[in-house]
Amino acid sequence: MSGITIEKQKISATCAFCRGSGNDPFGIMSYLSTCCVCWGSGIVTVSPPYGRCAHCSGTGAINTLTCTACMGKGILPIVANDTHKCPTCQGSGDDPSASAMYCLQCRGIGYVHS
Repeated sequence: MSGITIEKQKISATCAFCRGSGNDPFGIMSYLSTCCVCWGSGIVTVSPPYGRCAHCSGTGAINTLTCTACMGKGILPIVANDTHKCPTCQGSGDDPSASAMYCLQCRGIGYVHS
């Protein structure tokens, strides 16, 4: 991801949902509508360590809706050590019975603590 800075244990990154434009990427209400994730700033924050959201593949969206796992940010805070691939979703971050929903065991991250 480009545009990442670290300040006081928060990482600022380009909003994945609007790709940094600050506008609704799908123009549902209007092509000038403000992004519902970053509120028009084009920037989101997350606590480190972080990783790409497995549920939305880092895009921040599932179809035209904000990803429910990362709330549209495209990245999630993670625990960096002692993890393995989630046995329920096999690392995809998706609920096996409904792919539009995130996996409840790993919360869309794709891995769990050992």
